[in-house]
Amino acid sequence: MSIEPVLGDGVELDITKLSDEGRVRVPPGALGWLVFVVGLGWSFFHFYTLGFGLLTSVLQRSAHLAGGLALCFLYFPHNRKKSENYDSIPWYDILLAVLGFVSIFYVFYFYRDLAGRVGAPITMDLWMGGIATVLILVAAYRAFGLALPIVALVFLIYPFVGQYLPHLIGHRGYRLTRVINELYITNSGIFGIPVGVSSTFVFAFVLFGSFFQTSGAATYIVKIAFAMLGRFRGGPAKAAVLASGFMGSIAGSSVANTVVTGSITIPTMKDTGFDAEVAGGVETAASTNGQFLPPVMGAAAFIMAEFTGIPYWEIALAAVLPAVISYAGLLGMVHLQAAKTGMKPMPREQIPPFFATLFKGVFYWIPIGVLIYYLLIVRLTPFTAGYFAILTVLAIIVAKRTVALVLDLRAGRASLTAALIEQARGLWKDFLNGLDSSAKSMCGIAVACACAGIIVGVVTLTGMGMRMTLLFSVIAQDNLFVLLLGSAILSIILGLGLPTTAKYAVMATLVAPAILTLEPTLPVVAVHLFILYYAILADDTPPVGVAAYAAAAIAHSDPIKTGLMGFKFDLGAFFLPFMFVYNPAFLLIDTTWHGAVLMAATALFGIYCFSAVIQRWLVTRLALWESAVLLAISIAMVWPNLLSDVLSAAAFIAVYLFQRHKARRDAPAVAV
Repeated sequence: MSIEPVLGDGVELDITKLSDEGRVRVPPGALGWLVFVVGLGWSFFHFYTLGFGLLTSVLQRSAHLAGGLALCFLYFPHNRKKSENYDSIPWYDILLAVLGFVSIFYVFYFYRDLAGRVGAPITMDLWMGGIATVLILVAAYRAFGLALPIVALVFLIYPFVGQYLPHLIGHRGYRLTRVINELYITNSGIFGIPVGVSSTFVFAFVLFGSFFQTSGAATYIVKIAFAMLGRFRGGPAKAAVLASGFMGSIAGSSVANTVVTGSITIPTMKDTGFDAEVAGGVETAASTNGQFLPPVMGAAAFIMAEFTGIPYWEIALAAVLPAVISYAGLLGMVHLQAAKTGMKPMPREQIPPFFATLFKGVFYWIPIGVLIYYLLIVRLTPFTAGYFAILTVLAIIVAKRTVALVLDLRAGRASLTAALIEQARGLWKDFLNGLDSSAKSMCGIAVACACAGIIVGVVTLTGMGMRMTLLFSVIAQDNLFVLLLGSAILSIILGLGLPTTAKYAVMATLVAPAILTLEPTLPVVAVHLFILYYAILADDTPPVGVAAYAAAAIAHSDPIKTGLMGFKFDLGAFFLPFMFVYNPAFLLIDTTWHGAVLMAATALFGIYCFSAVIQRWLVTRLALWESAVLLAISIAMVWPNLLSDVLSAAAFIAVYLFQRHKARRDAPAVAV
């Protein structure tokens, strides 16, 4: 990425050294150049196949995972807590990178032979499959910590111990040869749907997001947000929510979103009185939620399209209203936080003029329009729409460099030759920065998808999905609400250690069938978006909430407290997925525009009440009985009807008026 923003107190954060999993190694000298070139080559391979035709699925997936696995060992040290581990790459990491590459590229090179040996692997196949599986788990540890490889390892052990387990979850047991054959040689394991999606759709949109940020669009979007919301109380925090929503809908990356927008919004929030943890938490919550916001959602949304067979454009359309409502709920949380702590607006002289700022960078909206047109209107495949959007962004970068060349010549700052060389170098650097940033963002995602493939492969091999469906049904006692609530809690618990992609794959494989079996009339997209929402909601919880670590680095705050604060802000919309499961019209299914508007208003009412409960604040501090009333209102909005709406509105008005009276009585100067 080409933007290197200045953080508070003159500290600079070089975001070229960050990935979706945090900081990466950028060693000096020839070794650093080698790693840089490997990352560029990996990204360029995807850029080329995106435009000139994908390889067959086995070749595309194996080439993708081979590069991603090798880069994980080059980018991430075995101990990420020691800063000195980022200055060099030891010989054993280079060896692991080579072994990882070879073990996966073996499938690429011998794919014709392997196709004839499915079910009867030779010894070399078993060795390569075993090495690949072990190294994927090690690489997952490097990128995400212990939780993801431990979960994958538990699933890996399951085929070998099923004969010793109770009948409800047991099976006849499987030999090592059968397991490796299923995970390594077939397309239902490591090279299954998650890696297939990562190697095509996801990489296309990560490339688009990287080039979009390289073009300078991020700074423009942050300025627009300040211009719109800076004049209101807690304006910088509200602007952070708006800017991160815009960028998150394009980048689909919580860490890149946090760093690019947070480097501007977090210091501004602190300057207007927000605590460091609160400022970092607001940015963390806003950035992670971008994975749920169309047109470009996170990697898990593309996996959902493959799992369910629902076209991505339908998923994106269904997610529009819940995503907008969730961001509105986040704005409500921020407003109540600002009111509770007495925050002020931005100084007037720091607020950019809206229309001048809007028109100055209006061309940045062209790639977004192209993406929406081809994705949601023409309804091309996501990677085709993404490719056209990438070409549009590259055209804008070229146009900006051309304009800069003309301005330099008119001002007489350089000769024609010198100006041409300078702008050509800048253009080349922009292109390389976009490719390099994409490699750093994608290598961890590729490994997470491989782990998800291991889990899905084991479930497919053992028939575990049907057993889990029966188990969840027994636990929930055929009560849909209990099953949904348990699924939400389980997803949040998994969020303590798993990235969104793996978390969604686990929940979609084990829990979604149970929900659909219990209530087969529910739309499939509603159930899977329910699972995806809580997978994202849990994404800022420690210890895996890397976006919180990035925000904490900018805010100079405690990363654990920052992550917990981000999770608190996200909780305002906790009941939103229950609303669209019980009323699929929220997903624009069989509804009218005025019906959608009415439902959105009802949902926002419930979310605002729940936000007030979390913040313990409406006009002034809430008493326990006032919190109980508002909590009851928010729960009632899960099953909205005319009677509950009228009673809830009356109860809210009563609480609000009493709060106004209490505020005037106790502190007349408190602003409403």
